[in-house]
Amino acid sequence: MRTRVRAWQWHLPVVSMLLVMGSASAQDHVSAQGLLEGSGFPVDYDAVEFRLTPVAGRVHMLSGAGGNIGVFVGDDGVFLVDGQFAPLTERIVAEIASVSDDPVRFLINTHFHGDHTGGNENFSRAGALIIAHDNTRRTLAQPHYIEMIQTRFRAFGPLALPAVTFKTSMSLNLGGERVDVIHAPPSHMDGDSVVFFRGSNVIHMGDIYRSRGQPIFDRNNGGSYEGLIAASDFVLNLMGEDTLIVPGHGQLSTRADLEEVRSIMATVRDRIQAGIDAGNSVEEIVASDPSRGFDWRDGRLTVAETVRWIYTELAGR
Repeated sequence: MRTRVRAWQWHLPVVSMLLVMGSASAQDHVSAQGLLEGSGFPVDYDAVEFRLTPVAGRVHMLSGAGGNIGVFVGDDGVFLVDGQFAPLTERIVAEIASVSDDPVRFLINTHFHGDHTGGNENFSRAGALIIAHDNTRRTLAQPHYIEMIQTRFRAFGPLALPAVTFKTSMSLNLGGERVDVIHAPPSHMDGDSVVFFRGSNVIHMGDIYRSRGQPIFDRNNGGSYEGLIAASDFVLNLMGEDTLIVPGHGQLSTRADLEEVRSIMATVRDRIQAGIDAGNSVEEIVASDPSRGFDWRDGRLTVAETVRWIYTELAGR
């Protein structure tokens, strides 16, 4: 780890000051203060435990509360994929300091959910350039509703909004490594991005892929269950046999893990479709337990609610 210091480098005392001065409005988006209606993303911040895991090449995965953070350590700065919640920014920066003493220069939002974007304003104030798909910025810039948690959120303030957006894809060249940020087929929502660290051979998939429990799709913001399957195929076509995957939630994964989750999703879809074709009601299909044999469990949505959502999508197509 280098010890040189730049005028624009992060320092923990400075970060602490920034959090005191600037985090309130960012925190509003993930706390009761920032909700227009609903419960938001309740987190016991004091109980959060972080784990920084080397992935491959220059990439690490930082797990804590909310979505997994991708940490790319470049020659002159750090590139983050997602930033979790505003009250955790100071601790996130401290974890990053164990692998790099350089500043966070770029922050990509894989999508707009607050457990991935809550830290935007803090990182922006400290000099990071925030990048996201056009649709993600559009949603963050206005009051928005997340049906799965029955919560309405206020619009993000100017500093918390992505400063750079793209329609299809964009590339950054950081210290000799090409980083591709690619809009995936609408799946978790309509602004999903995957981030491919080409030299390190690592893809961060955001919430398109979760290594545990049932998949989640934000249907009132352009997400769909069939889209999750299509987006899985999209990433499988991008990656190689040895490419590693940082999931939106869960454990570091391989191509085989993604193929297994994709197969499970397809099997559950086919079981639900078979019930629809047989004329069964949604309650009969829920009672048949289409996810039987797989590790689907109640979370933000119960398994039964997820099956009802899939039924509604398939029955209406």
